[in-house]
Amino acid sequence: MAIIGAGLGGLCLAQALTRAGVACVVYERDVAVDSRSQGYRVRIDADGADALARCLPPPLYRLFRRACAVPAPRSRFLDGQLAPVTGRAPAVWSAAPDAQGRDSAVGGAAAGDFCVHRQTLREILLSGIEDRVRFGAAFQGLAVGADGRAHIAFADGTTVRAGLVVAADGVNSVVRRQLMPQAEPLDVGAVCLYGRTVLTPQVRAVVGDDLCTGTSVVFADGYAGIIEPMLFPPAAFAPEGASTSLTPVADYLYWALIGPRTRMMGALPDAVPAAVARHLARDWHPSLRGLFRHADPEGIALLPVRSARLARTWPHWTAAAVTFLGDAIHAMSPAGGLGANTALRDAAVLADSLSRTSSPIAAAREYEVEMRVRAARAIHLSEVGAAALFADVF
Repeated sequence: MAIIGAGLGGLCLAQALTRAGVACVVYERDVAVDSRSQGYRVRIDADGADALARCLPPPLYRLFRRACAVPAPRSRFLDGQLAPVTGRAPAVWSAAPDAQGRDSAVGGAAAGDFCVHRQTLREILLSGIEDRVRFGAAFQGLAVGADGRAHIAFADGTTVRAGLVVAADGVNSVVRRQLMPQAEPLDVGAVCLYGRTVLTPQVRAVVGDDLCTGTSVVFADGYAGIIEPMLFPPAAFAPEGASTSLTPVADYLYWALIGPRTRMMGALPDAVPAAVARHLARDWHPSLRGLFRHADPEGIALLPVRSARLARTWPHWTAAAVTFLGDAIHAMSPAGGLGANTALRDAAVLADSLSRTSSPIAAAREYEVEMRVRAARAIHLSEVGAAALFADVF
């Protein structure tokens, strides 16, 4: 089996298949696990944590739990001057435990959620399966042969054959663009600006204690932001008895701003992301302005918000030996914070089907029936969260 993409979903699937004794190889276009920035905080809700527990060997799952940041003790909703705001929390943030609406990239944490540094989680997911991951293998094309097997070509001229290909290559999936160009996610007209500010003593003095002691959701004129402390316990990156060495991460404030492109970028269409952040916060409280002023300028990312439209764009797959996982097929707004959790759930469900079914293609079709319904709900909840965040109430 060939997995295209070594993101969270692809690696989680590889871990689960390895546990189940199913042969697989992961092909990743990046030359190394740390060859580019992987982003910052990922919130893992109960569904995501359950998927990790099902896919990872118990020692690695315990390592994940120990490597998470200390839970934020409270959440608060504020305006740009840090004054309390009421009545703005989207209903999706307080959904029932089985509704998949509790994990949010822009707020709405539930008790029991976990926050982990994305690169740390990737290192955990790679542990023990390093020999199954081929870095520097950029997918180029795929065809299904007369034998029903997939024939995969890579940019370096190498080819492989597989009984099933799992496209887990993200929102810019090359596999999807070749096989299902009609399923390209739509640009919804919004952008999300991500960054982190390392909590040095100087920064702590500038931003104050309040931003460091809980999640803060800030509502502005038609856009919103979240600031969340990522404070790690002393043994987070060197847990006792663990064989995996994790790269240490300094405490930081994670932050994100999300809103319509016209509102976020109207005055600065060609500006670098750091300048956009400072501009958006120019009239905010000094603590917030200091947060963006001291952010790592090389680590700020400005990305369009894209979302799949399942009812219109999901035909049956064009190639029987291919299936899709995560953002490669069901990209969604980060306003629901469900993207990573849905991808991890994909991995657990697909691995379970593959471990129980003798035919990989039959297992993939079984997985797709469940995944379509679950992903459609996650996309809907993400859109509901986005609509509430973008409301212009001033």
